[in-house]
Amino acid sequence: MSDMYCFKRVLCLFFLLFGLAFLPINAVENYLLRNCMTFSDLSSAICMNQSWVDYPAYEDREGWKRRVEPSIRNMIIRNGEKTLQYEWKPDLASDYLAFKRTGERRTVRVNHRMLQALVLAELVEGKKRFMDAIIDGVWFLCETPWISSAHLFFQQDQSGLPDKNEPTIDLYVADIGAQMAWLHYFFKKEFDKVSPLIDKKIVEEVKKRLIAPYFMRNDYWWMGFTREQVNNWNPWINYNVLQTLMLVEDNPQRIKDGVWKLMNSVDFFFSMYRADGACDEGPTYWSGASGYALKFLDLLHKVTAGKVDVFKNQLLRNMGQYIYKVHIGKTLFVNFADSSPKVTPSASILFHYGKRIEDEKMMEFAAFIAHQNSSLKNSLNGPFAVALDELLMHKEIMNYPQRAPLIGDFWFKDTQICVARDKAGESGGFFFAAKGGHNKESHNHNDVGSCILYYDNTPLLVDVGVGVYTRQTFGPERYSIWTMRSSYHNLPTINGVEQKNGKEFCAGSQRYKTTSQEVFYQLNIANAYPQEAGAKKWVRSYTLQRAKRFVIEDSWELSLQQNSFVLNLMTCCPVEIDEKQNVSLLGEFGRLRLEYDKRLFVVETDVIRLTDVKLKRGWDGKNITRIRLIMTKQIAKGCTKVIIQK
Repeated sequence: MSDMYCFKRVLCLFFLLFGLAFLPINAVENYLLRNCMTFSDLSSAICMNQSWVDYPAYEDREGWKRRVEPSIRNMIIRNGEKTLQYEWKPDLASDYLAFKRTGERRTVRVNHRMLQALVLAELVEGKKRFMDAIIDGVWFLCETPWISSAHLFFQQDQSGLPDKNEPTIDLYVADIGAQMAWLHYFFKKEFDKVSPLIDKKIVEEVKKRLIAPYFMRNDYWWMGFTREQVNNWNPWINYNVLQTLMLVEDNPQRIKDGVWKLMNSVDFFFSMYRADGACDEGPTYWSGASGYALKFLDLLHKVTAGKVDVFKNQLLRNMGQYIYKVHIGKTLFVNFADSSPKVTPSASILFHYGKRIEDEKMMEFAAFIAHQNSSLKNSLNGPFAVALDELLMHKEIMNYPQRAPLIGDFWFKDTQICVARDKAGESGGFFFAAKGGHNKESHNHNDVGSCILYYDNTPLLVDVGVGVYTRQTFGPERYSIWTMRSSYHNLPTINGVEQKNGKEFCAGSQRYKTTSQEVFYQLNIANAYPQEAGAKKWVRSYTLQRAKRFVIEDSWELSLQQNSFVLNLMTCCPVEIDEKQNVSLLGEFGRLRLEYDKRLFVVETDVIRLTDVKLKRGWDGKNITRIRLIMTKQIAKGCTKVIIQK
């Protein structure tokens, strides 16, 4: 063992201990992994030489035939055949520089996905007719950058171009590194028949680009050691690194050190999670956050021969169940933060998660999602190991009884999100969700106190969501984007002032109550606005009178009256306003009346024509209408109601 390696190992352990001693200020001491195994016990626990792998070997043709159903096998092969015509195209310097110059993300993972299609086809067919194309893809990727243009902030060089002399880890590097590690595992013998240089190059590049920087650095924010808030990056990257380390590293001590560091890093993710298990990044990120945390734990369980087993922990259970508790119906989910309204969580992750925590509802939900996800008929989604699991588990999932739990109501007390529907187990009628929280959540919008409302799976009041990511999305200009602003959520604009971003801009004095007849949620949102709004008190209340109506009530007390206030309501429904200022929302459900106090308000509408491809996809190409109830009088203290009913 070299002196330099010994030094780096000591330094790494120092940072681990340092990080554990100084937790992020909002952390909860819930170290699932550190408490179940010591560093000294790892040596005897870790399964070396890939003995933990439970996929069929490439040569095991009977195993692949047995575990992959014919229809899926044929689909995979067809996709591989199409990909044989693909021309490998590098991301040019101008593609990288575009992000810095204009904010546009032009570096994409097309090459990575094309290689995956070829690999899966070869694995299920086994006739070696995809092998040359796979070698082309491997060689190409080993000669080109893996990192996204949006993530070069990790590098010292800030020109906008990737520096190969400073390997840095982001989501793309982690995904591709793990993919390459699996190609080493499955095809080393086949590669060596062509040239030993192929596999040698894979191992060298994976170690240089992923494993080495993971060992050398502890200052990546997503690791947790710098006291910064972590998010889905943590389990996503750590899961990929664990795969890669166990597949390509042959030094037992280095494996032990790496697994220990990975365990401690993921512990930060769990420690920063609220006890209710809610994903404050939204359902779109559930698979990459809670789902990849489960994947990490499952893999850790395998590589330690079952000695690391935390699947009965209540936090882990709550994290899994969150995804079906925020399900509206079909592929619709509660989409606060940067989430889209339509989400297709990984069916294999859902199913395996349900198995691990012994939740039959989750397994049934996985089968439901698999049947809803029509893309499975044409392709497999996700990074390599996730796609492989989707492939090998597909038959079991599709044959499992399918059912969406359709929870009647739930209150995520710690994350401050409530959900409710007219009747448990039925997607028809009203469904609503509302949130408290604060304006520095992961993937935050300035939306404290906002709500969404559906009727018969049709959106009435919406959270518009987020468009295609650009530099602006995660930069200082974030809250200039209209979808991030409170005036484009179902919230008031007070004295012409909107909510502001920051943890101090938060909800207060919350009440939640549910009965068989109604669900009530109330919170004071005054603190979500800066002082210039003059809001001494602004109590927002939501009442779902089951199978009858939905009520929004505002009660306020202002310290100043500079401008009238506006109640903003966002909808993708056609809006009809008659000559008497009566407002109706139209849709397949027929007509719903929006009732308000005409003595206090006049109504105006703004039609927003969506041009962003992501937003258009989320709302089926519909326009968004902002209904503005504008107060005609200046009232320092008062209350009003908005009622939506048939």
